[in-house]
Amino acid sequence: MTEWLTEALALRTLERVAPNMGAAGERINDARRHISSARLLAEDDTTLAIAACHDAIRKAITAHLSANGLRVRGGDGAHRLTLDYARSELSSFIAETDLEDADGIRRDRALAEYGDFASRQLDARHVLESADVAERIVSAIASALARGT
Repeated sequence: MTEWLTEALALRTLERVAPNMGAAGERINDARRHISSARLLAEDDTTLAIAACHDAIRKAITAHLSANGLRVRGGDGAHRLTLDYARSELSSFIAETDLEDADGIRRDRALAEYGDFASRQLDARHVLESADVAERIVSAIASALARGT
């Protein structure tokens, strides 16, 4: 167990639950559908498309957590904590640049949800690049789960 994981469990920001590969598989499938939806919405609804990219990444990471009997406790910072888990526990599967970009997508999602004039700041090209990042992350996590890691 990594130091980060030990600390997260001790601080109760993560909690132990029963491992659930079925739920993990469902989340991976959801993540893949979200990426497809984001690509379809890239031109017409950029803010929803960015949210879909973020959700795809979050659900894939949550799938890995679930398969390993872990869950992020809800509340403020839960999405950031989910990415922190990926940086700590999945960095051997996911490229560092994709993890950095995932954090940018998390911030873009916050802009899309809560920011002013988000649709003027996010364009289709940005959505499609975010969908590519999400797809690489989801595929990496799906491969890791298939290998039992």
